Amino acid sequence: MQPGDNYIAYNIDDVAGIVALFNPEESVVENIFSYLNQVKFLIIVDNSEMSSSFINDFVALNKDKMEYIYNGENLGVAAALNIGAQKAIVRGYSFLLTMDQDSKAPPGMVGSLLGLFQTGENIGIASPLHSNKYGTHLKNRDDYQQAYSVMTSGNLMSLEAYKLTGGFCEDFFIDYVDIEYCFRLNNNKFKIIQLNTMILNHNEANLSEKKFLFKKYYPQNHSPFRMYYKTRNILLLRHKFKLLNPVQLKHEYNLYIRTIVKIILFEKQKLKKLKMCLLGFLGYLKGEKGRKF
Repeated sequence: MQPGDNYIAYNIDDVAGIVALFNPEESVVENIFSYLNQVKFLIIVDNSEMSSSFINDFVALNKDKMEYIYNGENLGVAAALNIGAQKAIVRGYSFLLTMDQDSKAPPGMVGSLLGLFQTGENIGIASPLHSNKYGTHLKNRDDYQQAYSVMTSGNLMSLEAYKLTGGFCEDFFIDYVDIEYCFRLNNNKFKIIQLNTMILNHNEANLSEKKFLFKKYYPQNHSPFRMYYKTRNILLLRHKFKLLNPVQLKHEYNLYIRTIVKIILFEKQKLKKLKMCLLGFLGYLKGEKGRKF
């Protein structure tokens, strides 16, 4: 992508970061160090029910570089992202790097993503290519591509687009928070660009590899309660966007169905997970939103 007529020279001073924590392991510190020097300032939003001493020690050693916000309860991914975005806006930043606690950034990732915004195109999110321990996302691709949605971790968000589009939907709490936001970006004429030359190490869920009829499958092995949110929220997503984003929505719904099939074929706690799917369906019918469990 080449610079356009509206070329603006952004740099690291324009970028804040946010990482949302929930009962993190100590390895999260190593993950944070992978991008700490790629942003000007880091906002840590902790949704854990108990704060961790190693996090407090880490923040104390880097207090000039970060702000730590301990919520004392699980407010959800959407709320944590909104807290980080609002803090970044108040501090005058133009961009926000959004990271999951289980993600490690490659060197130079933020600078490369920032370079996409130099083109003057109407970009809402610049994203790396997400990989995992099985390399299931690593295929022959162009250097970059336009996407209709991307996972939250590793994204560089335009805060101007965030203000115009509206924040992350806290009704969803967790699951499909990123998809819902991306749909609204699309509908507000903002582009989502995925930079395939930057690979984010994203250890999503408890991914495993299984073989069935000579083909490999990758069940996510989520805990049963997550299936409540996945079911309820895919139905909320369908209700909200069935007329606005029918093609993208069909793709997401098909992925959800495949998740159910993989639970039945490969995963443990099948009955508990299917029961939570039923509770999610009933919760949608009852109009339940936000946190349930």
